[in-house]
Amino acid sequence: MYIDFADEKVRYEKLPGGYISWVDIVTGTNYCMKMDDYEKKFKKIVDDISIMGSDEIYEYLKNDVDEIPYIRPYKDKKDVKAPSLKDAATLAVCFAYAMDNSNDVRLEMYHHFFEIEKSQSESINTALKMVDMLALGGKFEDSIRNADIKIIKGGVYKTKKYIVENNDIKCLRGSSYLLDNINRVRIPDYFKRRFIPESIIYCGGGNVFAVVPDNDIDIDYDLERLYEDVTITAQSAFISYKTTLKDLLNDYKEVIRDCEEMLEDRKKLKLYLNVDPNCGDINKGIEDKDMVINEIMHKPIESGAKLICKFCNLRDAHYTIQTSEGEKGVCLSCLHKIEAGTHAKSGFHEDFQRMHLKKFGQGQYGGKKVQGLDEIGAFKNNGYMALIYGDGNNFGNIIKNIKNVYEMMYFSRKAESSAFKATLEAIRKGYEAEGEEIPFEVIELGGDDIFIITPAKSSLIMASKLIETFDKEFQNKSDINKSTNVTMSIGVAISKYSTPIRNMFELANKLLKKAKSYSKKMDNKIGTVSFAVLESNMYLELDRDKGSNYDFIHQGILNYTWIDMTKLINLVLKMKESKKMMKNHIYKLRDAASMMLPLEFKLFYMYDRSRSNIEDIEKGLVEIANGCFEEGLFRLSGENGMEYHSPWYDITEIWDYV
Repeated sequence: MYIDFADEKVRYEKLPGGYISWVDIVTGTNYCMKMDDYEKKFKKIVDDISIMGSDEIYEYLKNDVDEIPYIRPYKDKKDVKAPSLKDAATLAVCFAYAMDNSNDVRLEMYHHFFEIEKSQSESINTALKMVDMLALGGKFEDSIRNADIKIIKGGVYKTKKYIVENNDIKCLRGSSYLLDNINRVRIPDYFKRRFIPESIIYCGGGNVFAVVPDNDIDIDYDLERLYEDVTITAQSAFISYKTTLKDLLNDYKEVIRDCEEMLEDRKKLKLYLNVDPNCGDINKGIEDKDMVINEIMHKPIESGAKLICKFCNLRDAHYTIQTSEGEKGVCLSCLHKIEAGTHAKSGFHEDFQRMHLKKFGQGQYGGKKVQGLDEIGAFKNNGYMALIYGDGNNFGNIIKNIKNVYEMMYFSRKAESSAFKATLEAIRKGYEAEGEEIPFEVIELGGDDIFIITPAKSSLIMASKLIETFDKEFQNKSDINKSTNVTMSIGVAISKYSTPIRNMFELANKLLKKAKSYSKKMDNKIGTVSFAVLESNMYLELDRDKGSNYDFIHQGILNYTWIDMTKLINLVLKMKESKKMMKNHIYKLRDAASMMLPLEFKLFYMYDRSRSNIEDIEKGLVEIANGCFEEGLFRLSGENGMEYHSPWYDITEIWDYV
């Protein structure tokens, strides 16, 4: 089956005449497009870039060109795994630069690639042969010109430890802003100054992969110092790996494996390296004056005075700043976070609005920026907020099986764009459900990692929509049974807005692990969600059990697929609307299930049901349990055989939040 690229709702059993076809190199979807439409798109690109400089072309390809395939190497072939046209163009420039080590090749290579003006340069013609051979999966012979290169690989890690040190909204926003700004702005600017922007194969989600001509510059040291000077305490590691262009293209997996081993060794070594916690420059690497972060008024603490930072309570305070609660001691890491949080005007909100306008052309996307977590808690006078923490499933296996640079470029970009799209759709869904803009804060969003704070109200609706959207982005649309099983799992921790973020994150992280384990049992074919409501700062027992097996009732299901969670939400909404089962009635069933043995509860439920008209509600529970519903209980397969679970616990848990 072929999916029409212009309209994915249109499908063809056979490839129509006058169409080209290709296979998406990540999802495996068979796409097709009218050859006339492809040629029009290609011609528009050519017309646009013919009047641009090399920097403009690079930005244009990155931001304004669709993911149409690069078909020149295939000519009349069909159903081939074609790379993206813009990836082929930027890689050609990267390869030509690796051979010539001159900025002059950029515009010449672009013009040669898009057939605006043919070049006689050996390096440019060789680079074009390389991208064509790479697309075809061929090996490069010794007769083809080679080049010595450096691969730069690395990034920031253990980011949550850096981000969730305290509950101050400016610190949360500032830490997120600094990490994102370094990754998306300062590192690309570094390569643009010293090399060319096309040297970056991927830079997003806190990770960097770049290819540059062999040189004596300590790029790995420079990038580590950039993170250290700007963030002070975020952990980063980079390596420089010397090889040749042919080895990278012919033996991609071996080269990447060597790079990964070097990077792991570097991380281990950094455990023993000390960074001065009182020395840094928050504006290091900034080229755009509008991005310069203004320092806030602070005074150094007198020598010999011993104070603990009042924001993280982890490090010594070296400065004092004035706050609404008076003068407070602050460490340099938290000071930089506060300064960045004060500077950051909109976080990801502008990105979401641009995406919304690109798709719909008008209106607001449905979210709004907040000044403090109390604004999130105040939504609908609920007083509770939710920490939504998501992570992709099966990413490790997909990355291990990537065969070449094309696949890595496209997969990385696909993961990044899917996370953004899924988050946007989730906020829009919350907006639709509540009828007003959703106050929220994005803490981290990149790669397969999603970390946002929303109101508790509709948080599970948004989490389910987020998973649904992300999962569908990676489905094989022409044959869903052949999908790559890249999905999303989410942990949702709900608590009062005054609960320390660190506590909520620890809970969300545990829930995420349970959700991922549940997804793994289903071969990661569908995304999952696990949730819990934390009523105090005390430890929450997630298993909700005292034993196991058939002799007692497990309290709640805990793990759901996004489909079953959506069904549960709709059932609760139906209960509220019909008023056939009020909240106190459900609490009675929940409490009975927590105290009785299965047989006792079944008898209790049968008597209770005889006095109520709840047939349609039972039908909903049967559907959620896939038919395994027996007299008020779910009968599910567990680790030690069949188990009884009470759905009434979960219903009472989410009642106030849907």
